[in-house]
Amino acid sequence: MNRIAIVAFLLLGTLIMQAQEMCAPPKIVKTTGTAEIKVTPDEAVLTIGVERQSVRAKNAKNEVADVSRKIIAALKTRGVEDKDIQTAYLSLQPMIDYQKGMRITNFTAEQSLSVKLRDIGKLDDVMDAVVSAGANTIGGIEYQSSELRKYKDQARDEAVKAAREKADALAKGLGNQIGKTYSIEEVQQTEGAYYYGGLAANSVMERTRSSGPSTAPGELTVRASVVVSFDLLRD
Repeated sequence: MNRIAIVAFLLLGTLIMQAQEMCAPPKIVKTTGTAEIKVTPDEAVLTIGVERQSVRAKNAKNEVADVSRKIIAALKTRGVEDKDIQTAYLSLQPMIDYQKGMRITNFTAEQSLSVKLRDIGKLDDVMDAVVSAGANTIGGIEYQSSELRKYKDQARDEAVKAAREKADALAKGLGNQIGKTYSIEEVQQTEGAYYYGGLAANSVMERTRSSGPSTAPGELTVRASVVVSFDLLRD
């Protein structure tokens, strides 16, 4: 084999080895980091409803409209702004008696309002006021935090830190160490929400008349989870 052929053979071998190294999967350590932060809520979304029945559709609708106006007025006297009051549901339906040849016996009108309270200390007072104004259903309460973004960022930072610490421990356990971040992915989370639902009007009145608060906000759980891959290096 002449000298040119030997050089070509060695060059070909080198290129094959480089190609194999380039095609080889990266050496990484992949971990999941999670974090939870307990937050005391400072806001609440309250669902308030009114339902009326009448033999005439117009009467049922008008009764619900009148009560809804009174509810909105009562909310405003408690400091709730227009932007925090929204109609969530509106319905007018015939009630049919199938045993009497599908005869319409009366009409049922319903309307519900979604109300955001930026001071949950007023919650009991607001419930008492809307029931006095004519509301006969309270569909539920969702507690929230006005600083949710801040707590999400904090939870995410802690999740990333946990992922790195876990990866570092795994690598050291096998006599290696981690390098630069290879990839990172955030796992979407559902925030904790607390509800109570379906209270009848007279039940709410009994609770609000008694001494002490009738509701307890508890805590919200803000979660974060990330999947991170690091380069795996030898010591």
